[in-house]
Amino acid sequence: MKYSKMMAAMLLAAALAVPGQLAMAQEAAGTAALAEAAPQQGRLYESQGLKVMIPEAYDGLLVKDTAPGEAGRFLAVSEKASVEAAQKEGGEAAGAGWIFSLGRVTEAELHQMLCHDMLGAELIAKDQEGHYYIYYHPTDVRYVRENQEAMVRDQAQWTKLNAWAWDYAHDGFIKDNGLEPLTADNSNIGIYLANFLYGSGEAYTLCKNDEAPVLADGFSPLAYGEKLLYGVSYKSARNNPQIKFKYYTLVLPRERVRLDFFIGKDKENYVQEVHEGWTNYLYHATFQDKEMKVTAVMAKWLEDLKAYHEKTGKAGTLESVGEWDIR
Repeated sequence: MKYSKMMAAMLLAAALAVPGQLAMAQEAAGTAALAEAAPQQGRLYESQGLKVMIPEAYDGLLVKDTAPGEAGRFLAVSEKASVEAAQKEGGEAAGAGWIFSLGRVTEAELHQMLCHDMLGAELIAKDQEGHYYIYYHPTDVRYVRENQEAMVRDQAQWTKLNAWAWDYAHDGFIKDNGLEPLTADNSNIGIYLANFLYGSGEAYTLCKNDEAPVLADGFSPLAYGEKLLYGVSYKSARNNPQIKFKYYTLVLPRERVRLDFFIGKDKENYVQEVHEGWTNYLYHATFQDKEMKVTAVMAKWLEDLKAYHEKTGKAGTLESVGEWDIR
């Protein structure tokens, strides 16, 4: 698509183009625009047996494509005025005004996605048949008008459409189709865990505080690791809280990373990412289940691992961790 004359105007609207930056849009356009984005009565669209409701106030402003042509996606929604402005410019309209898409993937496909950076894609739900639903959104500027004056004039409309799409559209989709809400982390921590859980099997170690690491070879981490991957978000911690009481360490040799799980003195959940010779990174973990504690998950994991060794008669403790030791 040619942007030529529109580029300068489009850059002015960059803050409005990405859902993660809607706070900036709210400041620019006012809180009224976001309040108006709340769901209203609307028109139901169906694609592959799934229903999506578009509010009546927005229906005429949007282009709804129920056969996007991209693998796994069954709906793409774009702003009509942006599509038309791009077409008038004489270029291809592909991607212009795109606000969001919805897609459905298998469990195996989801696992592959989680093992890599899912920039612009969010897991939002699953169904009883084992399908998972992805909300796709742009990470760059898609707002297009023929000139700067039109760009400024229509900012409030663009803001309302994006606010509805980000804050309400997927929630309504989940409810209308009887799906179970589900999220997954895709930070560095989430990607490490996904590769560990869904890649080829590998031995790993667990330990509490400075105790000797317990080697896990043949003991499945799935039931424990998935509690740390789904329904949680890991964000860079702004502070450096002191560890309260105890911490648990998971070493993943294939990833060459050590993950330290602990509760800070502020009673919050934290994970420290440690690589040999690298700067350590600290993450604050926010669980949808407010009662969840990372130390409880790790304690149960370590307890069951030790019981596994007792039952099988395997030697579980590494007195000298050697190459496993990532400090």
